[in-house]
Amino acid sequence: MFKQKNITGIVVILSIITFLLLCFVIRAQAEMVKAFYIKLAMVNFSLVVVSAGIYLTDVFTETQSRMLKLVTWGLGGFLVLFSLLISFNLLPFSALWNWAVVFGIVFILLVQLQLLKWGKPLESQLIRILTIVVILCDVFLVLFFIAKWQNYHFAFWIRLATFLSVALTIVGLILLRKK
Repeated sequence: MFKQKNITGIVVILSIITFLLLCFVIRAQAEMVKAFYIKLAMVNFSLVVVSAGIYLTDVFTETQSRMLKLVTWGLGGFLVLFSLLISFNLLPFSALWNWAVVFGIVFILLVQLQLLKWGKPLESQLIRILTIVVILCDVFLVLFFIAKWQNYHFAFWIRLATFLSVALTIVGLILLRKK
């Protein structure tokens, strides 16, 4: 019998493969690409993010409360559904694209907090500091996309916040690794 980890792992692999195939089709058709493939790739990308996040929380967290699991699955399902509605213009793309990005960042932050064991007693103050910096980086990105700032001077800060968020999560995971 398959465990939930196995099913989410298979979904991650299948969504990555279909995303790569869609990228290949889009690249092969160049400027003659059909909009349907691009819209499908946008939805598939959100599916990759959500399925990878759920898989990571299933594999790397020892205990996960039922409520937190429901919130993670619910926000992930909402993100995929919202990106589907926006991608296929059932909701106005130009007015709501930034909210899809915001919900994606919030979902990723939720996954990062679970991976870094936020709220659980830890003996390491370094993990707490790393987690606070990750939260601040993600909050900056959320505020940036909510406000739809378009000043090119923010490019450096966006890259820095994104890099720090990902790098510090990886460092935290390495430090939390069992011997």
